[in-house]
Amino acid sequence: MRAIRLACASCIAVALLSACGRSDAPAGGDRGAPTAGHLVEPGALTEADVRMFLAVRSKALQRLEDALAEVEANGGDVLARVQEISVAERDAARALGVEWRRFTTVRDQIGRLLTSQRQHEDQRLLAAELTRAKDDLGTQLAAARDAASRQFLEAQLKVVADQLDRLNRERQVPAPRAEELRVLESARAEAALLQGRQDRIQHRVQELLQRGASAASAPAVSPKAVR
Repeated sequence: MRAIRLACASCIAVALLSACGRSDAPAGGDRGAPTAGHLVEPGALTEADVRMFLAVRSKALQRLEDALAEVEANGGDVLARVQEISVAERDAARALGVEWRRFTTVRDQIGRLLTSQRQHEDQRLLAAELTRAKDDLGTQLAAARDAASRQFLEAQLKVVADQLDRLNRERQVPAPRAEELRVLESARAEAALLQGRQDRIQHRVQELLQRGASAASAPAVSPKAVR
């Protein structure tokens, strides 16, 4: 019974591995092939690229925070005053003298690297699960005495071992990609702070919209009722 339960767990791990292998599409879904007019061939991500991205994103968020503070203090249409993040980024890039196409290329490149980084971490966790399953199956196989149990465990062990070997091959990162991930890793803390600022801006915008909706739906009070 224990062998059967473990075999089921191994099958689940294999299914997860298959799903992980299909998660190579960029976040946001398939947006179609880029046209020749918009195709920019990215080079290897450099520290200068990352610093540029962080500077533009920080300035864009500062613009949004300033506009939001103005609306909170003096009122007004929050949707009209607080820009979309992409619009704020374009203005920030222009103010910093950064070519917009260069910024978007680096931004997309960083997005793909972050997706790859998350997938690599998922693969690492799955490899650890498969390694534990393989070790457990090996222990059970060594203790099995009847031929039927040994045959069953050997078959399951082969499936898990094959999947683990394939996963380990897929986890190997080419040297150029490993260097880009290293460059990106050096900016992880600052990028996390910027993401936190963006999340807080979105939360404040939602609060203002909800407050405006509540005020608009409140029943009007006549002067007689006030007296």
